[in-house]
Amino acid sequence: MCTPPVAAQTFGPPIKGVCLLSRVSAVNASRASQSLNAELKKKKDLLSTELAKHRAALDEQRHALDVRQDRIAPIEYQRRKAVLDRQVQQLEKELNTRFIAAQAHGQQQVDNALNQALSRVITRNACSFVMERDTTYGWNNAMDITSAVTQEMNAILTTVAIP
Repeated sequence: MCTPPVAAQTFGPPIKGVCLLSRVSAVNASRASQSLNAELKKKKDLLSTELAKHRAALDEQRHALDVRQDRIAPIEYQRRKAVLDRQVQQLEKELNTRFIAAQAHGQQQVDNALNQALSRVITRNACSFVMERDTTYGWNNAMDITSAVTQEMNAILTTVAIP
């Protein structure tokens, strides 16, 4: 048995001074956010390449150590092996820290653009109250400032630079 489609809900007239915003939608649709995602992918690829290169060198050292294992005192072998293990862990930690710092730097740029855009749109639309659109059951589209915020963000910031 097929259920008939649900008719679209019609909500009442817009309420003056009340505005709705989907922060996630506004940010995700912005050029700045798209630029940040592209830059983070490049950064991740670059760091992965760097990790692979350094890890290969450390793996060679570990292999050389394993080959000489029977000619080295067990305690010295364990010490050298532990040093190599710590170097790998330190390298992974350092590269992860660099990625997180780049991500935070880029996200700060996007957040600053969002705050500026939101401030301009709120002033222009005379919003006395802004609610998160995604937590409401429904709304009158005339109260939704999401696309205006995205457009304003695009005017403020189109590309994100990360270290």
